[in-house]
Amino acid sequence: MDRRTLAAAAAYLALAFMWAAPAALHPARSVPDLGDPLHLAWIMAWDAHQLVRHPLRLFEANGFYPYASSLTFADHLLPEALLVAPLNWATGNAVLAYNAAVLAALTLSALSAFLLVRHLTGRADAAFLAGLAYAFNAFTLHELARVHVLNLQWWPLAWLFLDRFVREGRPRDAALAAAALALQGLSGTYYLAYTLLLLPLWLPAAFLAARRRPTRRVLLTLAGALAAAALPVGLMMLPYLRRLRGFGVEKGWAGGADLLTYVDPGARSWLWGRWHNPRLDPELPHFLGFAALVLVLLGLVHLLRGRLEDRARVGAVLAALTTLCGLLLSLGPIVNVGGRRVGPGVYDLLHRFFPPARAMASPERSGALVLLGASVLLGLGAAQVLARLPRRGAATAALGLAALLPLEHWTPPRPAARVPTGHAVPEAYRWLATQPAEPLVELPLYAERQKKWWSLYLYFSTLHWQRVPIGRASFYPPVHDALAWDLRGFPDDTALAALDRLNIHTVLVHPRLWPDGERAERVAALDAHPRLRLLRAFGESTAPAALGLGLGAERIYLLASGPPPRPLCAPADPVPPRGFTLDSTGINKPERAIDGDPRRAWSTAQPQRPGDRLDVALSAPEPLAAVAIRLHYPYEEFGRNLVLQVKTAEAGWRRVTYKDDPDVRWETLRALVATPLDARMVLRLEAPETVTGVRLMVGAREEDPAWPRWSVPELELYRSCPNP
Repeated sequence: MDRRTLAAAAAYLALAFMWAAPAALHPARSVPDLGDPLHLAWIMAWDAHQLVRHPLRLFEANGFYPYASSLTFADHLLPEALLVAPLNWATGNAVLAYNAAVLAALTLSALSAFLLVRHLTGRADAAFLAGLAYAFNAFTLHELARVHVLNLQWWPLAWLFLDRFVREGRPRDAALAAAALALQGLSGTYYLAYTLLLLPLWLPAAFLAARRRPTRRVLLTLAGALAAAALPVGLMMLPYLRRLRGFGVEKGWAGGADLLTYVDPGARSWLWGRWHNPRLDPELPHFLGFAALVLVLLGLVHLLRGRLEDRARVGAVLAALTTLCGLLLSLGPIVNVGGRRVGPGVYDLLHRFFPPARAMASPERSGALVLLGASVLLGLGAAQVLARLPRRGAATAALGLAALLPLEHWTPPRPAARVPTGHAVPEAYRWLATQPAEPLVELPLYAERQKKWWSLYLYFSTLHWQRVPIGRASFYPPVHDALAWDLRGFPDDTALAALDRLNIHTVLVHPRLWPDGERAERVAALDAHPRLRLLRAFGESTAPAALGLGLGAERIYLLASGPPPRPLCAPADPVPPRGFTLDSTGINKPERAIDGDPRRAWSTAQPQRPGDRLDVALSAPEPLAAVAIRLHYPYEEFGRNLVLQVKTAEAGWRRVTYKDDPDVRWETLRALVATPLDARMVLRLEAPETVTGVRLMVGAREEDPAWPRWSVPELELYRSCPNP
């Protein structure tokens, strides 16, 4: 590595520390927040743990018990994990490894863009500016909590080696380009989809722009390299394909970026915040920077005027195509400009006809392709400007731009979250590491409004590697939220039955999560419970990081087995959907609940509100014994505290009770685990009766205001429910 490259890498690393502050300033004990970073830290720690023990069982992670291949509920992060595996092996500190991965992602992304643009222009100063634009911008500043989104270093390297191969035809360059593309695809599902989209764009454009006609030998060499790189990618994707097919996961798109967000600095921008448009509220920031945009436009102008040398011209063509592709995709299925809809977008076509896109909900992340193309155009534009200045003037201009480019995106940092590490970790977790491997649950759970804190259960499992059922994921397992709902009343019969029948008999209790006035009484009730035996009690923690999370004075109990579930009546003789009509307070057509396609669900607004309802009007009086609600992805959108009402000719609307005991709850949980595509929530009337209408309604909300929306994929009414 030459001196200028080393200097650029050192400068990028220094800036990465400032960019990722304050978490990067205390990397062994803090993270940007307690949600995604801890979830991703767990994944990388699991990869490091498993690679030296059972590498062929990499996907059999300890999270989200009782599911097999549970690593498939999120990206596997294998490239990121390998990069920081030595830290995980040496320290066992998943937080430190996460922060190191963030710093590495920022530094390497900038450095790879530097290498590409220096290759295209021959100028290190312009290449340094391109690296700054690629890695230090509003997008990466926002995504510090998602390290895999920051890992953008492989696309520029693939581009560099592809350009070399097009010009020189060396098999080594083809192999390196293919390997870089594979590594970028393995860095995250979104980037795999974008890489598959880039390939048919880059390959012909590279040869055409270079005015080179590939020979048969060149094509075979490139095809062989791509095939060899695709093999490990395909093998890593197989578990995900099985998971998607088995659970029916198919995410709908969620909006898109407004076109003006690329020139909107955001309200918190330290330099340009006064120019923020309050009508724009993007999911992700896409601001490119005003100085950066000027240089990008200069690069385009020089391309259009034919003033670029051969190598730079090819790079500019690919950069323009990449920018345009990313821009069109990021706008989503409906193009918005300044908050106004102006027409259809291309993302809906991608979602329909490109299968990998169906597991992706956010079109806005394709803005990463805009960064890639724009940073190269910026470097080409900067090279033209700096080349016309005297040496000293060029150095001064480059230094000024190097300060301005990241400053355009900088916002005052938010506080980092402290995490117990080292001696601050509660003693209970270290004790669990000495025990035989058994499924384990931590209770009481953090409230739904603090759902991102559920990633703490995964993080703490890196200290003992026992199997845990609750955590944070890219998409949640079918039983996950229903189980969490049933565990709210621990140690009531519903919670104990769910744990027992899932073979979870070790319970780690955090008494400090209960209110002060209830704590002693609740602990006494646990100690006196006939099915719970105290295994170990631990002292109070004095670490502020642990106390701030409600940890300390943990108690570990062993749950004794209870009676098996009793058989339930089986709903029979369904009322045909043509025999009733629907009305609702939902945000879409209630007919979706009876259209025969569970992928199209009726749903309420988010969150569920007391009084949200779905009404059924029968065309003629019918006997009613049970109401069944099909469950489908996203499985967390089930009705909480449902109220069932019926309408009769004699009495009008009135509330009726339905069976809701531990055996009924277990029926739903068991189906969500074993046969999620056929899972139902069945409301069995205590006494069947003849009705003219049925109403399902969300009851009074409890203490937690963060419930998700309520969806009904399919609604079924049954005339009878015979006992087995």
